Amino acid sequence: MSSNDNDRAVQLAFDFSENPEQVPNARVQVPPKPTAPVPTAPVVNAPAHITSAPVPAHSFKTTERPTTSSHVPSTALSAVPPPPLPPLQTERNAAALFMHAVRERHVQTVHAARVSFRPFRATLYSFRVSGGLARVRFHVSFKHAADDVILQAAQLMLCRTKRARKGVPREEYDAFVRALPPAAFQLPGARRATRRSDPGPGKHHCLHASFARINAKYFGGQLAKPELCWSPKRARRILGTYNERVDRLILSKILDAERIPQFVFDYVMYHELLHKHLGIGRHADGRRCVHGADFKRQERRFEHYTQALAWLKKL
Repeated sequence: MSSNDNDRAVQLAFDFSENPEQVPNARVQVPPKPTAPVPTAPVVNAPAHITSAPVPAHSFKTTERPTTSSHVPSTALSAVPPPPLPPLQTERNAAALFMHAVRERHVQTVHAARVSFRPFRATLYSFRVSGGLARVRFHVSFKHAADDVILQAAQLMLCRTKRARKGVPREEYDAFVRALPPAAFQLPGARRATRRSDPGPGKHHCLHASFARINAKYFGGQLAKPELCWSPKRARRILGTYNERVDRLILSKILDAERIPQFVFDYVMYHELLHKHLGIGRHADGRRCVHGADFKRQERRFEHYTQALAWLKKL
């Protein structure tokens, strides 16, 4: 359901992500000599020109096979683990790209940028501006992003409305995000989010029994059960959410009431399970398509679809 759908009076909110493929590691011939880290300046002011060395698209990969020497046994070479991939993106260069986006968007409130890379568990980027300084934090995976990806991400940050984002080119950014594997958000050092949802049983309705009914009737019993939880608050506007990244479905506690009919409760469960079943779609411009034509068509398959919507209007 969406806010511009005339036949709906209840708005649900959802959260999604993709499960892309893993980027392969590079093979190295011999372990490189240790080098001192390159110092980076924490703050980059708006430069006249951005000077960053171009990086080949596949510079972090090599197809060369390790060669053996007559003086060093091949077993000794093979026993040496390959070093980690060198970062393709530095904090200094990312800050310069951000300031380039600032000039392109004609943002008057930002005069300098400070960029860092963090092992977030669910966030791609965040930023805030204080005293003319933009503090930008990217997910650590953006260290391996091309300049175009960083630049498009910066432009999206600086567009504060959905209408403004529609005109921003984002093909490289979307392709990069879709290619991030789930393991990228399970890195050591990431702060664990505090669980606020309640996986316990309900007083009047059972999440697991509702899932079993919907799964058997509409999905042929083939849908894997997600983590089922209650929301921490009795929310009226957001009745259900599904987080694809962690496979968690949450229903509002306001639905766990004796006055809520079973078919209304099952309808909200069915709506959220449709998101798990269909996944996320994309518009032609790369924007997420949460409730597309296929979703709406399958949603109307619910046996008491019209009655459930009418009942929820009174909630």
